[in-house]
Amino acid sequence: MPALGAYRALFAATGPRLPVLSFLARLPNAMGPLGVLTLLVATTGSYSAAGIATAALGLGAAFGGPAVGALADRYGQRRVGLLAALVDAAGYAGLVAAALLHGPTPLVTGLATIAGLATPQVGPFMRVRWVHLLGARGELVPTAFSYEGAVDETSFVAGPALVGLCALVFPPAVPLLIAAALLVVAGLAFALHPTAPTPAGASGGAAPRGRLPRRPVLGLVLAMAALGAIFGGTQTGITALAGAIGRPGSAGLIYAVLGVGSATAGLATAWLPARFRYPARYLVFAAALAVAVTALLAISGPAGAVAAMAVLGLLVAPYLITVYALAERIAPPGRTATVLTLLAAGIVAGVALGAGLAGTLADRYGYPGAFGVPVAAGVFALLLAAGTHRRLARAIAAPAPAATRPDPVPAR
Repeated sequence: MPALGAYRALFAATGPRLPVLSFLARLPNAMGPLGVLTLLVATTGSYSAAGIATAALGLGAAFGGPAVGALADRYGQRRVGLLAALVDAAGYAGLVAAALLHGPTPLVTGLATIAGLATPQVGPFMRVRWVHLLGARGELVPTAFSYEGAVDETSFVAGPALVGLCALVFPPAVPLLIAAALLVVAGLAFALHPTAPTPAGASGGAAPRGRLPRRPVLGLVLAMAALGAIFGGTQTGITALAGAIGRPGSAGLIYAVLGVGSATAGLATAWLPARFRYPARYLVFAAALAVAVTALLAISGPAGAVAAMAVLGLLVAPYLITVYALAERIAPPGRTATVLTLLAAGIVAGVALGAGLAGTLADRYGYPGAFGVPVAAGVFALLLAAGTHRRLARAIAAPAPAATRPDPVPAR
């Protein structure tokens, strides 16, 4: 099927409401890290304090994400998604109140951790829904994953951009309050949408619980953690750069350029040839990403930052889509949400660690020091891909009960 026809088939399967809800429900997660950075830099004046709270937010999501995914596999996305959205909204609201009242650092950090732990796993949940919705039309799953990668990246554009716009016009607390409102409105609507799959074993039988292939899954989680460190370090470096030039509110707008190219590249992956298999893509895109992050070292002002974000953006989505597709291939029965949320946990953990380390380096060495974090993460991603892509190819080729479909190839 031609790629454009495949995209039309996807929307025919969902109707117009679900894609809109899934996008809006992702925005709070995309707004959170930069929103916390912006708020706490404004209220504390310290990049280290802001980086620590951002790290707490991400580490909470890293630990909470797999738990949310496992609970959804067992009890269903509706109940778990509903509770997660409400707790996450309360966490953000409490964090804003504590920051504005100049509450103690442990309290602010604890509230950031709670918000992270309860992060609704909208991206992984939506990928699970695509697999269920498409059913026998498994040839459309790769196109669905390409679309999801583009939506993820678009949310990562819109989230920081919304934070940046709000920071230029409104007080710094407004972005996180908007995130809390979106969780209550769009997050709850997404959780309760009729497409939420029924948990395995809901009818009274035993739920099939396949055994996780630990080494391949761990490798993919680390791959996503490297990408997250690139995100977190880059966000912090751009924030430090914006502060250095006296325009702190421009950080979100500069960083948003990364997502524009990434969203476009994500949609374009549906046109990649079938013979370009996912393990080979993983190695190629990791190598290209490692080269692209070195452009950060040449930044000396806003124009250079915009150019570097544009270059980096072209490589982010293809890498992310490929890693998610590999994970879906090796996920055993009844564990798809668990595996995909483990990957999401990897990326948020990487964002947290990257932001925390980059914040410390920014305080000591300015924005050039912060950009050393994404460069190091890019090298790590390449070394990891070089060491694991053959094992992943064998895991996909080996007969497994995790999937009855053939190795997915892009619609073209």
